[in-house]
Amino acid sequence: MPGEAGVPVLTLAEVAQLVGGRLEGDGNTPVRGIGPVDEVRGEDQVAFLATKRYARFVPDSTAGAYLVASALESYVPEGIPCVVVDDAYPALREVLAHFHPDRAWTPEVHSTAVIGKGVSLGEGIRIGPYAVIEPGAVIGDCTRIGAHCVVGCDSEIGRDCLFYPHVVVYHDCSVGDRVILHSGVRVGSDGFGFTFVDGEHRKMPQVGRCIVEDDVEIGANSTLDRGSLGDTVIGKGSKLDNLVHMAHNVRVGALSLFAALVGVAGSVRIGQGVWMGGQVGVSNHLEIGDGARLAIATKLMRDVPAGETMSGHPARPHREQMKKQAHLGRMPKLIKRVERLESAVSELSDDAQP
Repeated sequence: MPGEAGVPVLTLAEVAQLVGGRLEGDGNTPVRGIGPVDEVRGEDQVAFLATKRYARFVPDSTAGAYLVASALESYVPEGIPCVVVDDAYPALREVLAHFHPDRAWTPEVHSTAVIGKGVSLGEGIRIGPYAVIEPGAVIGDCTRIGAHCVVGCDSEIGRDCLFYPHVVVYHDCSVGDRVILHSGVRVGSDGFGFTFVDGEHRKMPQVGRCIVEDDVEIGANSTLDRGSLGDTVIGKGSKLDNLVHMAHNVRVGALSLFAALVGVAGSVRIGQGVWMGGQVGVSNHLEIGDGARLAIATKLMRDVPAGETMSGHPARPHREQMKKQAHLGRMPKLIKRVERLESAVSELSDDAQP
């Protein structure tokens, strides 16, 4: 779609150079924006085509050019120029970054912000209206804290972070560099820890920390509990979608991905590069190996070895689960066969009667 006002127009040849792609057709074609092939309208717009599912929209598109995955180049209409790339999504990222650069911002501590005693504020920071920075907190250079955020006592926030409005980081927590927390994120809330004494559930003190390492991004309204004794840790470069919950003492390895509505119970150990689809639920005290994959809505109640893909409820290895589903699909025919066999046996029994 159209880019930000004031962003320089590119030629298609410049787009090809920007993404390291192969130019086919007129390189002088002007480019003012990029969008999905089914939404782009205008000859100065580039249509993005990365999956075959969207090829059906090509005949009705009025886009002046295409950024297309090499496997789909044949779908581009004859005479329409294009930039061809092997991996379309990294190329899309470069084009979007050009047409939609980060919004400019200036360092400022808003007059309504509340800054506690002993707070350390780095250089070039921005703190929005009605934000609260409690005593002893540390905020690193060039970090932006949005309106109505709270950074708790003695917590440490790294440099170049971005907290959208209404983020809360509880006391004694640690957030690394270049971390993005979207609106409503809660870091360091108490875990679900109770013990039954004298006929009632009594709260176990949650005295650990929550540590978010460098380059993590956490989606809106996600919650990370603090540790009950040790720490909850979200590993470097991991990304959490909206409405994800990590319970107390969960440890996540680097570069892991969690889609929306994932819930991970207490003391789970998750390796590096793990992927979890939406609505995955993980029972407590499990170990999930490096590179494991949990399909959408998987309910996990067993350890997962490194590299394994799991699915289903209860979770089983994905291939095994698919075989089960295939067998279930055959059930109606099998039931009819059994009914016919029972009928035949019954008739034989009747014929055998004296």
